[in-house]
Amino acid sequence: MGNTVGSRILSLEILETEAAFTAGFLEGDGCISAKIGPTSGSYRVRVVISFTQHTKNRIVLEYLQNLIGGKISDYIFRQMSELCIYDREKVNVILLTILPFLVSKRKQAEIALKIIEILNKEKRGKLKNSHDLLEAVKLAEEIRALNSNRKNKTVHTFDKVFSRLKDKNILTP
Repeated sequence: MGNTVGSRILSLEILETEAAFTAGFLEGDGCISAKIGPTSGSYRVRVVISFTQHTKNRIVLEYLQNLIGGKISDYIFRQMSELCIYDREKVNVILLTILPFLVSKRKQAEIALKIIEILNKEKRGKLKNSHDLLEAVKLAEEIRALNSNRKNKTVHTFDKVFSRLKDKNILTP
């Protein structure tokens, strides 16, 4: 990162002050989550960074999008706009860039980076074994526990993933 305020950092190519702004905005109106979802044969874990704002403040999300990328969706009935970053490598670079500035969401960021490290063991997200997937699921559940979740929203848990892998006879040592 260097000692110079305003210097470009990492390959995200944003100023240190912009990284600090992004981290601060994430702390207040953002979320680091790990989504556990089924695939045709197994499960996958996706790390997602998202920011929300009332639609009248969408300009802030557009500013962030210009800095770090992602996709903005508008939810008219809730008068809310959301910027989401799903791309694993982009999420990785963003988290590494803003980590020094995070306080309340630092633990989620550190766990998310561990998940990405596990997922990057093999190209295209195909893990070497079910142990890696189960480890990523455990870490995803740690992030869930740290976030303030809505009641009864959790669908895919470690136990469900383990059972499905066992039923499909694809558990590896």
